[in-house]
Amino acid sequence: GNSNRAARPPSNQAHTSPSSQPRLQLCRNFASTGNCHHGERCKFSHVVKSLASIDVSDKNTDNKPSFNRGYGGNRPGGNGKVKDKHKVTSIAVWETNGAIKLFTGSHDGKWRLWNTAASAGGSGATLTKEFEHFVGGPVDIVHVASNYFFCGFETSPTEAPAAKAGMVHSWNLNAAQDPPMELCISPMAKYAGSGRIRSLCTTPDGRVWSGGSDGVIREWSFNSQGGTFNIVRSISGHLGAVTGLALINGVLWSGGMDGTLRLWSIESGEGAHLIPAVRKDAPQQVGNGVLPVGHSGPVTGLIPFEVPSDQSTYAFTSSLDETVMVWNATNGECVASEKHGQGVTSIALTSDLKGNPLLLCGLFYGDIMVRGTLSNPPLCLLLKISHNFLGVGHELGPVNDIQPGPGHTFYAVADDGKLTVWQIGGDFGI
Repeated sequence: GNSNRAARPPSNQAHTSPSSQPRLQLCRNFASTGNCHHGERCKFSHVVKSLASIDVSDKNTDNKPSFNRGYGGNRPGGNGKVKDKHKVTSIAVWETNGAIKLFTGSHDGKWRLWNTAASAGGSGATLTKEFEHFVGGPVDIVHVASNYFFCGFETSPTEAPAAKAGMVHSWNLNAAQDPPMELCISPMAKYAGSGRIRSLCTTPDGRVWSGGSDGVIREWSFNSQGGTFNIVRSISGHLGAVTGLALINGVLWSGGMDGTLRLWSIESGEGAHLIPAVRKDAPQQVGNGVLPVGHSGPVTGLIPFEVPSDQSTYAFTSSLDETVMVWNATNGECVASEKHGQGVTSIALTSDLKGNPLLLCGLFYGDIMVRGTLSNPPLCLLLKISHNFLGVGHELGPVNDIQPGPGHTFYAVADDGKLTVWQIGGDFGI
């Protein structure tokens, strides 16, 4: 099925090592259509297929050709394609009454709710828009937690119509007709931050942490009497946007555009540990083969990982410095680091059909890599999903968010305005 492999445009393989070659090569026919006439005899892998790809963002009328400078990679001019859609920044999966629904957030100022269903033919999925809501400015994050839907966006507050502020609104999905709750710093500051809201972390008991582009992490608590969120404290330390937040072993981890990772006591809000950023030109090995500790570019993702067999906990972080790093959550040591040949812009965990945990990496140019986690070697590259090669996926990056769903599905959104839906269905051999 892959006769046109030779015609593939040269990608970023030139400056990558043999270990950066994926273990499996996807079958183009199967990945794009769910069918392959070679069946079992196919030389290529049938482990992942595309279920759907749809536009989930409005046209951007003041588009310009994409020029990607600085971090992320070295393809000249971001392949010159015009990004004619507003970027889709975030996706959240909502499992309700046996259905899989999806919230997407876009810089066109809207969040949208999608219902998913299997296509009549059986190999794909059909996505139907159930609802869309214009919040008044670019949406940077959507998040679902215990039947509450959170949306972080930027708009002008009523008291300062010429200024911009970060807002977080929360809808109770069991009473969706009610007006949203608003996270407000104070009655005289009816917003959640002085800059955009770039990250959210929630607990089942109603605690919320928001990370802003003003560098401030704010903790909020749900007041069930008044049905409101009240601010508990503000936590400062990051220089620039707080792009990742995760609660790991009862400690709040944060990552930011400044390249640092910071750990905070959730009892006091005091800083407990700092993993500083390193210089971009720092040596790769620091004597005795010790890994350099820290990222050398903005942190884009931060997720917790628990090893099923022994409950040991780790943090996975991604960065525009092209790496994913793995940190022992008990002592903060870096235990693994892997380069990707382009900036890593989003990460998520899922599993194969045997239950082996897998790491999904959304990349700067629209590719998605699937890696092992506890594999040998760790973070072993299993698969690369590339629009160049498959004809499906994201033609333009960055892949801004990637999220796992039930039934071995996963979902990605990118600067091209698209939502793509994928399903894992085979053996990765790990």
